[in-house]
Amino acid sequence: MAGPTFLIVRGEDFVVLAVEWAGCEVRTDAHAAAPRLVATGTDPTVTLTFPPQAILEQATPAEFHTTAAVHSHSWLSEPSRLVFRVATGTVIELTAQGILDALARPGQAHIDGQASGIELPWGLTVLPLARTTGAQVLSDHRTRPVPVAGSGAVGLWTARLRAGDAGATDALLAIRPTSFRDTDAPPSTDGPFQKPPLRGQRQAIVTSSAQDGPPDATRLELTALGGTLSAGAQWPSLTWTHEATVGRDQRADVTVSGKLWPFGFSCVYQDFTRREFLPRYDPAAAGCVAALRRQRTLVISRPLLTGTRAPTFPFDEVELLGCEFSLTGTTEPTDFLEFLPGGPSSPVRFPVRCRAGGTTVQFTIPLVFVSDTRPGPSQAVVDSWRPFAKAPVPGVALDLVGAGGRPGDVQEVRSLTFTAAAHGTGYRPDLAGFDVVLSALRTLLPGSGHEQPQPMTYAAALRGQPAAAAVSVPRVPLVFAAPDGLLVDFTRNADRSGGLVAPRFKADGISRELGPVVTDTLPGGTDLAAALERAFKGATLFGFPLAALIDTSGSTKPNPPKIVQRWTGLETSTEMEWQALPLKAYNAFQPATAARLDLSVGSRPPARALPEAAAPPAQTCVLRNVALALPPPPAARLLTLSFGSVTFDQRPGRPTQLALDAPKIAFSGPLKLLQELQRKLEALLGAGLTCRVSPTGVTVGYEITLPKTAAGMFVMQNVAARLAVTVPYAEKPVTVTLGFASREHPFALSVTGFSGGGYASVEIAGAGEPTVEISMEFGAMVAVDFVVARAEVHALGGVRFVRRADGALELEAFIRIGGSVRLLGLVTVSVELRVALLFHDDGRPSLVGRATLVIELDLTLYSQSVTVDSGTFELVGGIDPGHTALAPEAAEARSAAAFEAWEQYRKAFAS
Repeated sequence: MAGPTFLIVRGEDFVVLAVEWAGCEVRTDAHAAAPRLVATGTDPTVTLTFPPQAILEQATPAEFHTTAAVHSHSWLSEPSRLVFRVATGTVIELTAQGILDALARPGQAHIDGQASGIELPWGLTVLPLARTTGAQVLSDHRTRPVPVAGSGAVGLWTARLRAGDAGATDALLAIRPTSFRDTDAPPSTDGPFQKPPLRGQRQAIVTSSAQDGPPDATRLELTALGGTLSAGAQWPSLTWTHEATVGRDQRADVTVSGKLWPFGFSCVYQDFTRREFLPRYDPAAAGCVAALRRQRTLVISRPLLTGTRAPTFPFDEVELLGCEFSLTGTTEPTDFLEFLPGGPSSPVRFPVRCRAGGTTVQFTIPLVFVSDTRPGPSQAVVDSWRPFAKAPVPGVALDLVGAGGRPGDVQEVRSLTFTAAAHGTGYRPDLAGFDVVLSALRTLLPGSGHEQPQPMTYAAALRGQPAAAAVSVPRVPLVFAAPDGLLVDFTRNADRSGGLVAPRFKADGISRELGPVVTDTLPGGTDLAAALERAFKGATLFGFPLAALIDTSGSTKPNPPKIVQRWTGLETSTEMEWQALPLKAYNAFQPATAARLDLSVGSRPPARALPEAAAPPAQTCVLRNVALALPPPPAARLLTLSFGSVTFDQRPGRPTQLALDAPKIAFSGPLKLLQELQRKLEALLGAGLTCRVSPTGVTVGYEITLPKTAAGMFVMQNVAARLAVTVPYAEKPVTVTLGFASREHPFALSVTGFSGGGYASVEIAGAGEPTVEISMEFGAMVAVDFVVARAEVHALGGVRFVRRADGALELEAFIRIGGSVRLLGLVTVSVELRVALLFHDDGRPSLVGRATLVIELDLTLYSQSVTVDSGTFELVGGIDPGHTALAPEAAEARSAAAFEAWEQYRKAFAS
């Protein structure tokens, strides 16, 4: 049971101690100068309590530029105590000298380190232990004041702790930290000061000491003014060196071995605090301040990592360009075992260089320090780093797959987003994503947004594969990060995709062989036809829906178009190819034999370095075995227009060419009567080809005019056949036009007094309904001459039929009946009746008519013409919505005007 506590104070050498005991009795003797303490128990102890042994001070990063008093915040430690075990029967005189003398005898008293507790340095409570098993911890101290020779002063009383087997320079002690505190000293940043030493590091010292052994202490001394300590430890990932003199820290060094996540560069984090004499500038007097300077540094011990390539990391080597990085002045970490150097508000950016084959990229990026004691950073630290995970890089051709260097593997990378992947018990560098510019699309479709980087990542099939040489690479290893993929659209720029075909699809990834693709359209899918229908919505081939023409029934399934860019050294070449694409019948597209498409667009480096091979090759699109049937099935066929091939050809420096090979026209059904005309036309189609290039497209065609034919009373002239194919560059279908004569130039036919003419035109534009326009005119004219009188009578009529592409019908008919008589060259009378009928079928069928009567009298001195117009009247369909019926008064006025005109004519003739 502990006894009362007493205070020992000796002013000569500054002894200030509290003393208490247990297992002892106090005995007095009249003959003794002072009471005596006798150890009578089985385990008697005497405990000395010392004043605080450590003072915590702030550190400063620079010299002092002030004339005021220089001070920093400081905090005192808690009191320390030493528990001495004394031998039973020991008698101790209860005086300062008697107690100190008894506790200084090695055979009579020794320190119980497990029961003691010394707070030195500040915030760490340590146990003084002997390093050698079985050795005792002793206290060497003077029992009486010791004068300093020649000075008249007395030395400061000091308790020097040592092991029983210690030498002159090493106390052979170990200090075991048992507890720590940090919160009692709030971090202050007043003025130029920083946080004090060991801030946030005491817990790691206690943990490492418990796991890997306590630090060694070569010197441990206690005084009433503060303790002196020289101690240090080197654990597997942490080292600590500490020196303090009379309670003041002189050196506090902590190093932590770790790695820079996510790459894994081995490094050492150094947090060194040293006491230095810093100049204090004062106009009156110069001086120095013994202040603490704290320096924090990252030292890279392994800046080069090799063999880093993995299925989702395309670099063979990663190098950190620098061996030492100062962190002094940056935000201090809360947890020094894992932190983002510089903090989230202003992180330190490290220069990194990555090599993939012969390609290198260099960038700067923040990295996370992680102690070797931890498998990786916590999620909170990763989240603070993630906004800086993307590193911009200059556009460089990078093989992102590294498994043979196929065209789709190499992309122009503009940024890399890094992360780390699990690897064994640790981690390895990985790519979470990357931004690429699709160079092939940028070349083929300039100004359409493809010069902007597109976010991408690796396919899920590559994630989780081991970092080994044998990797199973999927057909589409790179996928677009955007949910809707990337729109590839040639419909507005058909001239850049071969004119005849305008692909349009939303690519969800990049194929190794084909470039941007819709994954479902690759051969091997469960329903390729449905996938093509979904993928190529809006795409066209010869004006028809592209997906509807692709034949998927064969044993060899068609591939999507290949759009890639090849890199040959510093030169690039763009390829867009779609070879031997099988086509099937759809709508008016009805080939008799197997049709196919061959597309080759872009530029390739010449195979040989010869002058004639230096020019870029032609860019062609060939559609073979084309046949268009009218009307489209299932209606009975009347007309078939076919070509052996249609070729769209572009060469640098030359106008675009469109060529038609072996055009044929075949009539069937009711049009078989035109077979003779067909035969003659086919014989003439070998010449007369015209090609017109405009900013909007290319038109190629034939126009054959048959010579005027006369045989007796039979005359036929202006018989011309027209065939034209127009390939637009804009978002319009390819159109094919077939016609005989035209509205502007109808053919003419006359037989004696009867004559007539007309034209016929058919226009096919993709899958829409063909436009058909037919016009026929007929009539007869008879003239007689009896010298004194001449007369003429005529009757003419015609019909015009138009079926527009929207299916609406329009029919126009007219008739003209009239005649004239001329007597003796003095009087001429002519009468003409014109009747026109117009049929509409655009929602509400209607037949609208109009009749006009014109009577003209021409005398030698007088001429008058009278016109009577019926106005528009509707024969079928009810009242015309666009026609406003006349009020009764207006109708009566019109009738009166017509009657007045007739009266004028009659009176003039009678006179």
